[in-house]
Amino acid sequence: MKKVLFISHDASRTGAPILLLNFLRWFKENTNIPFKIILGKGGPLEAEFAELAPVTVYRQYRRDRLSQTVLNRLSLYRLKQYLARDDIGLIYANTITNHHILNQLAFLQCPVISHVHELEYIIHLMAGDQFATTKSLTTHYITASNAVKDNLVSRHLIPPAHIDTVYGFVPVANLKPNIALSKRDTIRAQLHLPDNAFVVGASGTLGWRKSPDLFIQLAQSVRRKYPEAPIYFMWIGGDEGEHLRYFELRYDIQRLNLEHSIRFLGNQPNPLEYFAAFDVFALLSREDPYPLVCLEAALLEKPILCFDNSGGEKEFVEDDCGFVIPYLDIETTADKIHLLLESPELRQRFGQRAAQKVRERHDISTAASQLTQIIQRFYQ
Repeated sequence: MKKVLFISHDASRTGAPILLLNFLRWFKENTNIPFKIILGKGGPLEAEFAELAPVTVYRQYRRDRLSQTVLNRLSLYRLKQYLARDDIGLIYANTITNHHILNQLAFLQCPVISHVHELEYIIHLMAGDQFATTKSLTTHYITASNAVKDNLVSRHLIPPAHIDTVYGFVPVANLKPNIALSKRDTIRAQLHLPDNAFVVGASGTLGWRKSPDLFIQLAQSVRRKYPEAPIYFMWIGGDEGEHLRYFELRYDIQRLNLEHSIRFLGNQPNPLEYFAAFDVFALLSREDPYPLVCLEAALLEKPILCFDNSGGEKEFVEDDCGFVIPYLDIETTADKIHLLLESPELRQRFGQRAAQKVRERHDISTAASQLTQIIQRFYQ
């Protein structure tokens, strides 16, 4: 029986690899189609991928004091030898950053599905002119939101008929939201928050696209406009190696006298428990296709704030589980946060609807079934 070859650009604990890992768990349990996995680079999820199917790492790196040294670059010959024993019927490339691997796999002469999680900034940054290679080798596309699809059509002239949209998803049952919510008071006590604290939460890496700088500006705006309101700001995520970025953020926080209002807490082993300690979730990304962290926060009944014209999140928020705010409008965002503080009934209604949407539209069983049907259409 022919195999599907799944490619993940790496095995980091970030959205796209987590989504693929969750899907492959479902795929293994619910189909009889065999598969193998190529990781562009390794990472903390590598062992979990290896529990599901044979895995090879295309590039392995070591961090040391002197440099990041390439230890093992699989040659085209080795890659062919690795796959020659298998009959590959389909390649499923997760993200647009796998062009270098796809190029070496052209000899397989089988259909390629590219699952695109990126909007234009990341396509430009991570693929650039090499996106043409991905386009030339891709048979069909899956996009994480209509915003991603529209970008491929308008900027890259990909025919709409060659694209299916499957929204991001989470394994609702495995996340156990009630357990996370039971930790709410414990986390807030650990953070030394007052009993009446209203917590605005965010999550992500610390780069320009995710806008941690705007999160600081939001805290400043709230403190200026509503100085008596007990509103606090907490950011989860950020690579421990981003020392310069942390320094830059602390620099602004100190000069704005916001040390007691805003904290960047870095990566946490239990992020959902921190999300449970939030009262609202603010997605201030300048660009984000359809972030899984928003689905996780929504499952915990947190209203979502996001910017218009910044990606796919407004397709989830709509007008019934939070606010879609004009692009980069920090002052309006501050006002909406204060409105939610003053309106517990609205906050509850938004939160309950957000959780309902995740359960109805974004559970893994629904989305994984859609992905499998697309795979079966092209699997030879």
